[in-house]
Amino acid sequence: MLRVDDLEGGVRRLTLDEPARRNALDGETLDALEAALSNRDGVRCWLLRGSAGHFCSGWNLSRLEELTPDAPLPDARIGEVFDALQAADAPTVAFIEGSAFGAGFELACACDFRIAAPSAVFCIPPAKLGIVYAPKGIARVAGVIGQGRARSMFLSARRVGVAEALAMGLADEQGDEARARSFASELALTAPLAVAGMKRIFRGELSGIEELRRRSFHSDDAREGLAALLEKRPPKFTGR
Repeated sequence: MLRVDDLEGGVRRLTLDEPARRNALDGETLDALEAALSNRDGVRCWLLRGSAGHFCSGWNLSRLEELTPDAPLPDARIGEVFDALQAADAPTVAFIEGSAFGAGFELACACDFRIAAPSAVFCIPPAKLGIVYAPKGIARVAGVIGQGRARSMFLSARRVGVAEALAMGLADEQGDEARARSFASELALTAPLAVAGMKRIFRGELSGIEELRRRSFHSDDAREGLAALLEKRPPKFTGR
């Protein structure tokens, strides 16, 4: 189950809400997440979290018993939905407390920023489950923490607490949910066109980027940003 609610200032909060399974993912939850991400009206920042003290314990392993030899592997669908999250124009923030295991770990890495509570624990367990993780997922994690650290976590299936997560760049900072909401609100004040364009560059999507950059220099937001700077006031961006 996924709960969607709007906070002040254009922050849309997505809450994984399956506390009995520590917010494990299944096909229905992935469909709900994809549908939520497709409705971008008014969204200036996405905030992802889990309910009842856990972020996401990964894929619901009980569903693996239903998997037939010729059926699509579940991580193919996981990759599609996480790609959509990673491609969101607005910035994305994950607030992580408790478990961020397996696909939950990858979900956190699909976000632009990760704020970890003191209780956060990260783990990629397929080496202890006898499962080869998806290449797309491994690349997504390696894109955040680097090849060497990703190799260590995937091949050892070890658990990482918040202190080590901060040291390896997996978590951007330690904080509670109030801090995550505050940070999301700060991001929601930035210029949407500028953020979307720079996110494209970080993803390596350079086709048409020079045209986009040129349009940005002549946009309403660019004029507003300069006026606000000269007038020493906060800018009010419209995304135009």
